[in-house]
Amino acid sequence: MSTTEPTVAVVGSVNLDLVARVREFPRAGETVLGSEYEEAPGGKGLNQAVGAVRRGTTALVSSVGDDPVGDRVVAWAAGHGIDVAGVHRAPGLTGRALITVAPDGENIIVVAPLANGALTPEHVAAELDRTRPDVVLAQHEISEAALRAAVEWCRASGARFVFNASPVRSVPADVLAASDPVVVNAAEGLALLRAAEAARPVGEPGSRSAVREGGAWRPADVARRLLELSPSAVVTAGGAGAFVADAAGVEHVTTSTRVVALDTTGAGDEFAGVLVAELAGGASLHDAAGAANDAAGALVQVPRERR
Repeated sequence: MSTTEPTVAVVGSVNLDLVARVREFPRAGETVLGSEYEEAPGGKGLNQAVGAVRRGTTALVSSVGDDPVGDRVVAWAAGHGIDVAGVHRAPGLTGRALITVAPDGENIIVVAPLANGALTPEHVAAELDRTRPDVVLAQHEISEAALRAAVEWCRASGARFVFNASPVRSVPADVLAASDPVVVNAAEGLALLRAAEAARPVGEPGSRSAVREGGAWRPADVARRLLELSPSAVVTAGGAGAFVADAAGVEHVTTSTRVVALDTTGAGDEFAGVLVAELAGGASLHDAAGAANDAAGALVQVPRERR
């Protein structure tokens, strides 16, 4: 691990985002016209690395295609100060994300992983050996094998592993057990809890009661229940802030300023990137989540083309 400036490695995806703004989201079988269109570098891994590098040295471990888009996104990341030596070039196309944004800033995203699927466990381990980060952040837009390589490197090296379990899919119990914290929104956290409950053998002790309010799970209760799976958890709740859970209990983190969202794309990634950079710098989980919440709140108030 580093002996000077705290460092972060983000093991994750890189995409080109294709963004269209619409007056309202289309219903099934419906076509709507977009009012604006733009293309920009993105992907959860790259977005999170951008959030982290503003606060400390950050390396990106990922895979892009050998197409011109790959050249473009790598140059863009390097221009933001990210260590891109660990970005693998694979034959084929760089990943794409198809994004529609409504007037209230909400979005719908479809990701085509493409070259992100070429990120191998061997490449992940070699790059983490090279950079020796204090904190490693990974998400779910890469393969389980690449994800597990990051977990195993952290176990062997004593680094802190942080997992943004998004997009939601099956997560091995040992990966969640190594995540300190697991970072999700309330819907993603609930999906993890339901999957864990379904996998629990019949008759095994464990909490199976749902704590509900108005027919929906409260984010604080999701955070508390996630401690059954991980040493700590952070559940983001949009404008309501975030809920931080660890052995000391559950705390609610909010921002003191009013947030008027123009585009929520990338808010969760900004949160995760700032969170790990603050943790690498020695902040407590509560304080790191507070800084991350403020950063995400500031991001959504800026039009994407000005970020």
